[in-house]
Amino acid sequence: MLSDVKASTKYLEELSRQLRSQGLTVHPRESRDIDVELDGSTLCRINDLGNLGYFADKIAGKEAILDRIRDMARSTREYMTLLEQAPPLKADGLEDGYQLLAEFNGTVLAGHMTRYGAQFVTWEWVRNKTSLWQGHYYDPNGHPDSYQSAKRDFAVRSGLLPACALFKQEQLAEVYRSIHETLDGDIPLTDERRKTLESAAGQIEEGVPDLEERVAVSAGRERELSLHLDHADTLEGMGGVSF
Repeated sequence: MLSDVKASTKYLEELSRQLRSQGLTVHPRESRDIDVELDGSTLCRINDLGNLGYFADKIAGKEAILDRIRDMARSTREYMTLLEQAPPLKADGLEDGYQLLAEFNGTVLAGHMTRYGAQFVTWEWVRNKTSLWQGHYYDPNGHPDSYQSAKRDFAVRSGLLPACALFKQEQLAEVYRSIHETLDGDIPLTDERRKTLESAAGQIEEGVPDLEERVAVSAGRERELSLHLDHADTLEGMGGVSF
């Protein structure tokens, strides 16, 4: 567990980096908590155990952001605990500092701390498990979901799950949109089907932290396409040509 002061401090430092990468403002406190702000308003407070507290009146309309922060706090605490406890990964040509987080069927998931935050890599063992090759790197600050992406990659590369069993985040966002188009439409639905679709939508909400942003981008592109097609139809009706 992240029990000592040093480990707790590292956790809050890493979480703060992740939060700032999402445009949030972080204020460390003397009590080893951090306050998280958006647009000058405090959204929540997170302690060194990853527990999150907030005032309901301050997060009205920002529930999705709060859920995103909660997911980041939980995920960051998980991998920081693993990095603290995991054994070192040793291989020919591999620099020191990598921790072995998981290993299965000749595939490894490793991580290490850099000056920019935690980095995760999946490799395959070669030469009688003395060397590693074909590293897939998930860099810090590239995306706050690097750890989750590395875990999915490890599951597929190691054979724990077939690639077809895992949907990409953008695919799930489109499935989510389609589900709500069905739920909100005029098509009659049985109670059983409605409950199934609502359950599926809830699972996607849990599994895609930035779902709201992905849905907004997808919907925006369709609005642009619709405007473009309407404009083209208008020009065609007028006998004009658009270049």
